[in-house]
Amino acid sequence: MNFAEELSLGTVPGDNKNMIGRMIINRKNNKIRALVALLVVMLAAAALLCGCEDSRHYASVEKQALKYYQKKYGVKGVEIVDVNAAGDYGLFGYIGVKNRAYELSDGFSVFWNEYEQVFADNAQAQAIQEDFDREILQPLVGSFSYPYKTLPASLGRTGYESFDECVFTAYYDGDIRAFLREEKPAMDDFRIALQTEDRDGCEREIEAFYEALSEYVSGYSLAYVMTDGLDALSGDDWYPDTHAQNVLASAELRYGEKIKWYRKIYFEVFEGVYVASVKANFDLQEGDLVFEQVGTCADLQELLDEGFFSLPVEAEENKNGGYSVHDQVHESHVVLDDPDAPLYQAKLSQRVLDALDSRGCLSLYVLDSREDGLPLMMYYTGSSNPYSVFQVSKPGKDTAVFCELNPQYYYYFGTHTSH
Repeated sequence: MNFAEELSLGTVPGDNKNMIGRMIINRKNNKIRALVALLVVMLAAAALLCGCEDSRHYASVEKQALKYYQKKYGVKGVEIVDVNAAGDYGLFGYIGVKNRAYELSDGFSVFWNEYEQVFADNAQAQAIQEDFDREILQPLVGSFSYPYKTLPASLGRTGYESFDECVFTAYYDGDIRAFLREEKPAMDDFRIALQTEDRDGCEREIEAFYEALSEYVSGYSLAYVMTDGLDALSGDDWYPDTHAQNVLASAELRYGEKIKWYRKIYFEVFEGVYVASVKANFDLQEGDLVFEQVGTCADLQELLDEGFFSLPVEAEENKNGGYSVHDQVHESHVVLDDPDAPLYQAKLSQRVLDALDSRGCLSLYVLDSREDGLPLMMYYTGSSNPYSVFQVSKPGKDTAVFCELNPQYYYYFGTHTSH
């Protein structure tokens, strides 16, 4: 009988079995180490090949960048004096991208957009910006019949921390309208706020303004309609607080597309409590939303107790140090302070039901003008944490708070404690 047969029959002494087991494990480990080493070598070789390929690619791009500039402006004797990999500084340090910027000996730069495979430069940027402001932007802005304030706008800005310049591909011959129609540069940093009580009239002027501007630029912009507070917009505090009551409407748009309006059209749903839709281009109308009493907080307390006491006392800790399911040790037991307080659910019109998002919710602003009223609370059924109550309001009468409306949720005015 050979050794393998003895092993299979169990007649080999225990020490020899252990030795054989170790031999088999060592052989497997050696194979794994060999495979890992091979993989490391292959990855290193791939990185080296990629590095060589990138080096050859950008050497060619650099030559083309100089030719592009010389041909565009008919200049000779200009040289590339520095190369910059465009990118930003993020959480984990510098974030490089495949674009490049080439500094020239005349003080200007050529920008290579690797993703769009085009060159651009900043040699005419100042003249283009000045002519655009004078001939197009300022006349359009000046046509508003309401007080306004804008953030300075820039055309064709790259936006990288390491290379933040305005660059253009087409040659500018002095005809700013023809140039912009051809180039369609991005203008992503333009913002405008107007002050008036006439929201509808102001919206019409904003839409006409952006329609005219879309002929010349691309990109993204924001607009605001305010009742007051225009003078307070400056510097880092320029952006209005869209939750504040003085903001009647705000707009998001991409030039050439339909404006997304977020209007503050409030309806009273409880005495002193008002709501408005946050959904773009969707305004609540009378009869869209009614809160009906479906019980009292004693009924909700039963749901909270049932959910809490049905939890395990303590769930098993998972491999990440957390807990896979809720348990009584890590979950607060919510006790409502007034069991007799009315409990409500929202009854929605069909147009609101059709406008609900994929989770069955409609985002709302809630404005609470009551001086001494209890906060509006929401029981968020079916969430990942279904045993808690969330406060919807109230900070006060001047600043709205965000709320998600769902016909499955429960709402009440009151307070609670957690144990």
